[in-house]
Amino acid sequence: MSIIIPTSFSTYGDATKTEGGPLRKYILAQFREDANLDWVGRLRAFLVLDELKYKHFREFRYKIKLDKELWDMVVKGVGQATVIIIDPYPIQTAIRKSLEADGAEDGHDFNSDTLISKCATAIVAGTPIVYLPSEMMKVIPSWSYEDYGTLENYTPENILAKLGGGLSAASIFAARAHAIFDVESLTNGEVSTRDAFRSPLSRIILAEVISTTRFFDKEDNKSIDILNDITSVISNQMETYFPTLSIPEKGQLIRELDSRSINHIQAADIAAGWARETLELTDERALAHTFEKLWVNGNKIK
Repeated sequence: MSIIIPTSFSTYGDATKTEGGPLRKYILAQFREDANLDWVGRLRAFLVLDELKYKHFREFRYKIKLDKELWDMVVKGVGQATVIIIDPYPIQTAIRKSLEADGAEDGHDFNSDTLISKCATAIVAGTPIVYLPSEMMKVIPSWSYEDYGTLENYTPENILAKLGGGLSAASIFAARAHAIFDVESLTNGEVSTRDAFRSPLSRIILAEVISTTRFFDKEDNKSIDILNDITSVISNQMETYFPTLSIPEKGQLIRELDSRSINHIQAADIAAGWARETLELTDERALAHTFEKLWVNGNKIK
């Protein structure tokens, strides 16, 4: 049985965080391999740098703007990025309201550490790959969940424990998990990355997911290992039902690379920094005017 999927591309991402305390936003930007990145080399030469970083871009932005042709190239080039934001604040606020609605009192029944811990778990719970066996059963029914692994291994709590715990680890993992479901076929009315398992096109969406290699700047190997294990489970079942499907080598779908020699990751650094600076001055809606795609906590904004 054959399956036709949209042409898949490798993607390259880098990330940053907004300023502030533990509820800082985590911002991941990624570019497809077919993005026009002529502006990266030209900007790097203009600034006389070996590696392009947003801190350099920000420092010399006034100078770059004087070269209108280059500035227009940069604006257009940065706009090709997909931006994925993990924003803990509304999640923590919802958790607090839920606790208070149940009669819990701040300082007695819960505190800031409790809220942050619950927030980290909720961020992982919002990704499309929690309870994976149950989700896969919606796409390719089987006689047993065990065909997809033990359900307990895919609870938010167990995934977070494998990451080492903490809000930072949860945010990195969640952003990358949402990023691997940022595929062209998930654009037919779906409003969340979790719709990948609920859409009438779910098999096509998953086929594209496991056919797209993702590269991220070096930051967190634990999230890479977990996501590769998860995509391998999906790949094994998709191969069983669609033997003609061509996928990258198992365990190698998601990788980390040094950004020093990768134009795409340097471009993602600029895009992530641009998004961060915008968020520190305004809100997510402003980003929709700049970037090609925008996801916030797994929900599609643009």
